[in-house]
Amino acid sequence: MAFLLNLFKSTPTAPERVPTDTVIPLHALDDTQVNRSMAIDFSMRFDDALDVDKLVGALEKLLDRPGWKKLGARVRLNSEGKLEYHIPAQFTKDRPAVNVTHVKHDMPISQHPLASQIPRPTGTIQTLLDVRKFRPLFVSEHSPTELKHWIYTEHAQLHLHIVSFADATLVTLTWLHTLLDGMGRNMLLRCWTAMLEGREQDIPEFYGYDFDPLARLGALTDSKLKEDADVEEEEYILKEKTVSGWKMFRFVLGYMWELLVYRKEQIGVVVLPSSMFKRIRAEALYDLSSMHPATIVMDTSDPSNPKPFLSDGDILCAWWTRLIISSQPWLASAKPTKTIQIMNVFGMRNLLTDTQPQLLPKGVAYISNCVTAICSFFSLSEFLSLPLGRVAARIRADLVQQSTRPQVEANMRLTKAGYAKSGHAPLYGDADMVFSAFSNWTKGKMFETDFRAAVIKEADVEHSVGRPSYIQADGTAKGFSVRNSGPCIGKDWKGDWWVGASLRPEAWRNLARAVEGMK
Repeated sequence: MAFLLNLFKSTPTAPERVPTDTVIPLHALDDTQVNRSMAIDFSMRFDDALDVDKLVGALEKLLDRPGWKKLGARVRLNSEGKLEYHIPAQFTKDRPAVNVTHVKHDMPISQHPLASQIPRPTGTIQTLLDVRKFRPLFVSEHSPTELKHWIYTEHAQLHLHIVSFADATLVTLTWLHTLLDGMGRNMLLRCWTAMLEGREQDIPEFYGYDFDPLARLGALTDSKLKEDADVEEEEYILKEKTVSGWKMFRFVLGYMWELLVYRKEQIGVVVLPSSMFKRIRAEALYDLSSMHPATIVMDTSDPSNPKPFLSDGDILCAWWTRLIISSQPWLASAKPTKTIQIMNVFGMRNLLTDTQPQLLPKGVAYISNCVTAICSFFSLSEFLSLPLGRVAARIRADLVQQSTRPQVEANMRLTKAGYAKSGHAPLYGDADMVFSAFSNWTKGKMFETDFRAAVIKEADVEHSVGRPSYIQADGTAKGFSVRNSGPCIGKDWKGDWWVGASLRPEAWRNLARAVEGMK
């Protein structure tokens, strides 16, 4: 408890540096103001009783491997205001690789007043309002919630909280967003499973232990090397849309007004059955039939028969964001010309592996933050009136245009310059815009997390043994809001899609009514 008491001092101080620790600076895309401000709680319900000792032991063993020890580092703030990792030479009881808390209930989960309410798919579209009510169940009272809980204590980067029932297990990982992104989480879960199953040979090399592999990303203008001479430098396509000066003042004023006047937010989820999504997908593709092929991204895998292409993510992004915007309480009084920005979170790992200069080798574990944003802009009137397929087609076209290697390099040049100047990435769009960020975790295959090797008793319900039946993405944000934004959590074992967002309570009530009308 001593480390908790330290937080109540008027001027908290970090624990003294341990001489045997290895000290490493954070990567540039990890140590950002946004990442510092977000603590993530990632919770999974398993419809099986799991062996807690096996789960904990496998994770601790993984984090004790060369390179992987970095995930067990302590986070510190140095004299220059930069974050750095202090990695113990050996993990001990006082300085473990991961902090663990465990609660055991000698009852079936159905008998617990709160846990029995954790929702399950019903086969029809459903809205799960205010899932944060489960937070006291998923998160320990000792789980960190903001930066100071890491830098002024001996708390490890990962906190693992497990709640055991006679026939089910809840598992929550908590971390500061400086540690990793969605695909980094996927790699961590995959390697945790491999260690649990005794497949150590399948655990890839940890890449970027004591150097930043992305240090050169976006730095071509300043330090162009001979081997990079074939890399074309371009201006970022959205550069002219940079919000600055008076426009930035107006945007910030509007943003702060929204948060100060309407303070309450709810995190909710919609479960979209696979049968309904198939219909939405078919309708979206039909919407493209009247569009000129030159305005559509085509699937040319069969050159003799090219077809219009939309990914599931494009369609979900268009459908979910339009549902969010159409549920806003301010909609009736908004100007038709109001700008809607959809900010699609784009993972860069594959691009930086498959294009030159290659920054990430194939087959390695890069557990860090490696994302950028793909932006699409609509006027409010066209966003709500265009056929869904056309909205999705524009999102796909923007993704293709902005995700080339030269465009990513150009974007990152401006992003890193923004971090150096103000601590924030540039903002693109208009002063009166509303933006909605969409992060698609489907490739992370969170619902395919496989803990069968730790199962000691299967529940008497229909489920996929050892895999989560419910996932909750939660957390705390300090100093900003993720309102009107949220992730596609993924597709469960039945093929149902789970999408979430943080909205005003009134917006959620409107959205729930709209969903009810879809049944």
